[in-house]
Amino acid sequence: MEAKKILTRENSTTDELYAVVEKVYKGIKLVYNEAFYLDYIVDEDTGLINKDLKEKHYTKNQMERNIKALKNAYHIAKGAASPSEIINFRNKYKISASTFSVILGFSKNTISNIENEGITSLSSGRLIKMCLDNTKVVYKYVQLCDSIDNVKKEEISKRLMEECI
Repeated sequence: MEAKKILTRENSTTDELYAVVEKVYKGIKLVYNEAFYLDYIVDEDTGLINKDLKEKHYTKNQMERNIKALKNAYHIAKGAASPSEIINFRNKYKISASTFSVILGFSKNTISNIENEGITSLSSGRLIKMCLDNTKVVYKYVQLCDSIDNVKKEEISKRLMEECI
């Protein structure tokens, strides 16, 4: 993946960088990847730029992504499924994101959005986590789902039950 380019104070481009950040919030250790870029330090009182030292700076987009990553880390620490867990489950049982969304009772794009953007709510994330941890629950939801055809139901059910046997 090619690194994103950021424009610095001197109108030169620099790469977007990433670092693993650990924070403790309400006694819970949160770990997430933070996006930033390096640029010269600016003295806030004088406005002078120190060209000998660089520090982390953030674009608005990086700040938004970092906040999402922190929120996602919090939800996962509180029991929600991580996007990678959902992707691994779907790949293992060969279920598309849209089909898995419908099986769980979400709108068609919900699982895809969660995989790309992160968990949107703790309650949804926990429901998904319980389903990932218990294929019998997913099997039951497949049987109850009216939005997928019987052939697809049988195929998915067979793959889910192979593990239970």
